[in-house]
Amino acid sequence: MNDDIRQSIAATEPRVDDAWFDSGSFQTYKHPTAISYETASDNGTVDTLEGPVNYTVGHKIITGPKGEKYPVSPIKFAAYYDDNGDGTATPKKIMKVAKLADHDGVVKASWGDLNYTKGNDFIVKHGTGDYGVVKKDIFAKTYNTSSLQGK
Repeated sequence: MNDDIRQSIAATEPRVDDAWFDSGSFQTYKHPTAISYETASDNGTVDTLEGPVNYTVGHKIITGPKGEKYPVSPIKFAAYYDDNGDGTATPKKIMKVAKLADHDGVVKASWGDLNYTKGNDFIVKHGTGDYGVVKKDIFAKTYNTSSLQGK
C-alpha cells in the first residue's frame, strides 16, 4: 500500500479531537470523594486500565475506586485536586465534557497512549486537546451522571 492511500485511510478513520465532542457529549464533574495517592520517588511505569503509562519523580500515583493506578503530574494534581495532607485528595468541582466512545481507538496523551473501546469507555475532555479515558463502570462511580438520565 502506498503512502497516499495510507494517509487517506488514516484521515477517514474516526478519532478523538475537540470537534468529536461537538455531538453527543455532556457536561460533568468528578464527585468530591477523597482518593488515595502516593508521590513517586523514582521514575517508572504503571499499568493503567488503558495500558502502561510512564511517570517521573514527583508524579502523584492515584489509586482509583477499583484499585487501579494512574499517574498525574504535580501541576495537574494541584489544578484538579485539593490535597488533604494525609495521603488523600479530593477532586475539585471542575466542569468537563465527556462522551461515550463510539469507536475503538487510542488517545495520545503527553504521558502515553490510552486505549479505549466503543461503548466501554468514556473520553473526558479536560481542556483543548487534553483528553482522558475512563472505563464506563468507573465513570459511573466517580463522575456526575445526572445529565445522562433518560438518555
